[in-house]
Amino acid sequence: MKSRHTFVTAAIASLLLTLQAGQGEAQPTRPAHSQFVGTWSLVSIHYVEKDGRRVEPFGPGAKGLLYFDAGGRFATQVMATDRPLFASNNRMIGTLEEYQAVSRRVVAYFGTYTVDEAKHIVTLHIEQSSFPNWNGTDQQRTFTFKGDKLRYTAASSTANPAESAELLWKREH
Repeated sequence: MKSRHTFVTAAIASLLLTLQAGQGEAQPTRPAHSQFVGTWSLVSIHYVEKDGRRVEPFGPGAKGLLYFDAGGRFATQVMATDRPLFASNNRMIGTLEEYQAVSRRVVAYFGTYTVDEAKHIVTLHIEQSSFPNWNGTDQQRTFTFKGDKLRYTAASSTANPAESAELLWKREH
């Protein structure tokens, strides 16, 4: 009986050691669609010019939030932090200069998204945007994930006259 107990104890110990050793191995990567899900804060945004020059279109310290849900919806906004205050203290009563400063330094849009995992492309199906020319359009971004960071690149567009726009996002916890 004692040898049977020793055998069972040894077998359990061996199984536990095997399971613990397996925890150190690389875990399979989650599908890209599920990696998008969550809330992301903007780390940086740069327009990359044809000559390689990098420009911060919203100035240094731009702020932004990006949200993807598991059902395929997204929303995002990016804005400069140094926008001037309206003298009237009323968003409906501004000067031409105040409205221009806001319009040029804020972008927000929402809609649905699809992911092509093989090509590393997320397509944003924009329903509404603060830039109305984007309403009803599809925009593609190439993407990569590294740890808690999402980097995506958008090719030149009507709102982005540079060669591309590169955005780096950090997952909110």
